[in-house]
Amino acid sequence: MEKSENTSGRLPVIIVLVLAFYALFTLVSCQDTPPQLIAGETPGVYAFTDVNVVPMNQEVILENQTVVVQNGRITAIGPVAEVEVPAGASQIDGTGKYLMPGLAEMHGHIPGPNNPQYAKDVLFLYISNGVTTVRNMAGHPYHLELRERVNNNEIAGPTIFAASPWLSPNNISEPADAEAVVRGYQEAGFDLMKMGSLSLESYRAMAETAHEIGLPFAGHIPQEVMLVNALQYRQASIDHLDRYVEFLAENHPEYPNRTLGFFGSGVVDLVDESRIAEAVELTIEAGTWNVPTLSLVEHLESPVPAEEMAQWPEMKYMPANVVEGWVESKHNFQARDDFQPDAARRLVELRQKLTKELHDRGAPIVLGSDAPQFFNVPGFSIHHELEMMVTAGLTPYQVLVTGTRNAGIYFDMEDEFGTVEEGRHADLILLNSNPLENIEHVRDQEGVMVHGVWWPGEIIRERLEEIAAR
Repeated sequence: MEKSENTSGRLPVIIVLVLAFYALFTLVSCQDTPPQLIAGETPGVYAFTDVNVVPMNQEVILENQTVVVQNGRITAIGPVAEVEVPAGASQIDGTGKYLMPGLAEMHGHIPGPNNPQYAKDVLFLYISNGVTTVRNMAGHPYHLELRERVNNNEIAGPTIFAASPWLSPNNISEPADAEAVVRGYQEAGFDLMKMGSLSLESYRAMAETAHEIGLPFAGHIPQEVMLVNALQYRQASIDHLDRYVEFLAENHPEYPNRTLGFFGSGVVDLVDESRIAEAVELTIEAGTWNVPTLSLVEHLESPVPAEEMAQWPEMKYMPANVVEGWVESKHNFQARDDFQPDAARRLVELRQKLTKELHDRGAPIVLGSDAPQFFNVPGFSIHHELEMMVTAGLTPYQVLVTGTRNAGIYFDMEDEFGTVEEGRHADLILLNSNPLENIEHVRDQEGVMVHGVWWPGEIIRERLEEIAAR
């Protein structure tokens, strides 16, 4: 939840926390050893036997299947009686269990270059919760090397799609700067550019070069740009439903006299909901994706006391100073003169409605929580997000699509990951209960496979205990 623009519509305390966040975050400099194979088993060959498959290419359960994985790919799926288990395969008993694709955190953060152990812990927190893909937003050049080391199984972590450092006046101070910056990020190897704050003219120049060379830009919408221009220039994704509230409120006569507040909280009482249909239609026409990050706003604006949130079980995996910063941030935000609990609740409800309307009318959505920000512990926060999207009105299957198949479509890699099918990457979660019946069942994991490496639950729990002890 980062903003590099310092406007009346954004919180100074948030900017301070974000800067502290990146100062603290670090990257992995040491190798993380994957689980050891049992003696005699063939490296890289696994078979999930007698398992129920949740393929996510349709809303169906394929019962009593064998799924074979070899060298990081799914090579066979079919009924137990029809699929032969390769000699030497590590067999994973799936009786009564459910195998689904790994989840994508489409607005996450991965460490930059300082404290190796904390970074290593963050990467493992993602995969320990079944997050096998992270679109890393607001990047650092070292993420490009880290991306390759993870892909090569030198480090345990999710597949990384690396965004550039924020686009802001610090690197594009005027339109003439845009072309060199955009081409430089492409040449460096970044997968996309992270939007922060730009003037409309600089944004336009950036977008023209980005489309010319095929480098997506995504994230926030600068205040000078606003929703309509971002859609006109085909921003790849809008994260946090940024600027939708302002679009719905901008025709009210009081709008020019208001501060915008936290993601539109200052003008939420001016919203004209009859404009939602127009906003959704513009989004569909642009082909722009949304990453709602409902939990980001709900955690900060929730009436649940910060101290109570700090006692959630997953908080033991975060450094104490990070959790203390989240508590202080929530207190400071809710102590602001312009904070109104009724407006906060209205903002949460409107964001739920926007998510539901965007989804139901066919605007593309992917799953993201903005971890680690404001009580969003990496990996664990994706489960909060799943449950909040169900509360917004989506079915468990619809929500899981946003975190699996849709991520593959977003990256134009639907033939590579996001479903359980032959030929796909072996990024998988083995669950103890049917996730299509209850989204909370996604929390109850027997183990996770990432890059074709199997992490059984007992080893995951041991690693989590080590993190908690630190």
